[in-house]
Amino acid sequence: MTHLIKLPFYMVSAIALVSAAAAQDTSSTVEIEQVQLDDVWSDMRVEIPDFAGEASSTSSAVGNAATGLVASGNIALETNQRLDGSVTATNQMLGGSASLAVGTTTAYGNSTTGGTWSGDASYRAEQISNGDVAADTRIDMDNTGTIASSTTAIANVSVPTHEYGTQGAFQIQESNGSVSANTDADLCCDGDSASFATTAGGNAMSATGSTSTNLTGAVQTTSNDQTMTATSDVYMGYGHNVLAATTAFGNSASQHNEWGYASLGSEDSEVYQGNESDIDAQTYVTLDQWSGPATASRFGVGTTASTSNLGSDTGLYAIQDNYGTVYSDANLTGNSSEQSSGIVTSTAIGNAVTATLCNTCGDAALYGQTTQMNAGSVIARGTATVGQSGSVFGAATAVGNSATYQSNGD
Repeated sequence: MTHLIKLPFYMVSAIALVSAAAAQDTSSTVEIEQVQLDDVWSDMRVEIPDFAGEASSTSSAVGNAATGLVASGNIALETNQRLDGSVTATNQMLGGSASLAVGTTTAYGNSTTGGTWSGDASYRAEQISNGDVAADTRIDMDNTGTIASSTTAIANVSVPTHEYGTQGAFQIQESNGSVSANTDADLCCDGDSASFATTAGGNAMSATGSTSTNLTGAVQTTSNDQTMTATSDVYMGYGHNVLAATTAFGNSASQHNEWGYASLGSEDSEVYQGNESDIDAQTYVTLDQWSGPATASRFGVGTTASTSNLGSDTGLYAIQDNYGTVYSDANLTGNSSEQSSGIVTSTAIGNAVTATLCNTCGDAALYGQTTQMNAGSVIARGTATVGQSGSVFGAATAVGNSATYQSNGD
């Protein structure tokens, strides 16, 4: 499949703007080329023989990482990254008890972050990930007061950020390998809360701005015969306020701005997202007994684009093609003698677009155009097997294409 990539008009303008200011001492120009040919692996193991007041375990693996940030002044950042090896992060928390236990596992193929907090920014990132990316978290403990776990695996990550000025950002992201994130938790009990977040994705772009003009473009593609898999498997003898949330996606492009014009894509150069990989997310929560809400949540999407803005004109222009199967499955099993609630949500979407404007002044407008084509199966399943509880809520939602443009306020 061949796609014509057009440099957006605002990217050209931003480059010219920064080049004109290059003679000033407050202007920076950065070019970064990175190639990772072999495998990258991180592993962390924390064992607690008896008791710890606080316990944390962090494992992070990144094939290529680039950052170009300035506190003030203009910046022109351009990165080119290619990953040919695999990236794997593994993390274990084992043993006795802890008042607070935190586990964080992150695996990125390519990562670029850049921008300025006061000035104008030109940002361009090209990322190709050819290897597999995996993050795995295992928790096997007795008791915790509070436990929180985050497991994330993404092939390509791009984060342009900006305040007080104008930002033109454009990224080309290509994911050609499989991505997996897995959380496996086995505990006796928690005293306060237990939360487990698991995310796997091909390409992710997140642009932010405040008191600025934010103009963002992207081309994101994933390959055929690959999978984006996120799985959470949680068992607890007695759980309090338990949440397991699992997310898998092919392509994700998001933009959030405040007090300045923002557009994700343009009429002349729409954001393009093409997903050919299969999306598979599964959540399993088993609780012998629980109190407070117990939630098993699962969200899978082929392509998703979203923009939100506060107080100024906003636009979203996107073309989305999904060819992969999107499968979502969430399961909750257990009992609640305290008559607490059990919640199961399972959502699967082929293509999704959301544009939101908070129109506080009453004179801002929302613009956009979306073209969506879904050729993959979309399946959402949910199961709640509860012997005793106060209430049970279940929702399974499958949508081929979804587009929402909404403005609210005065």
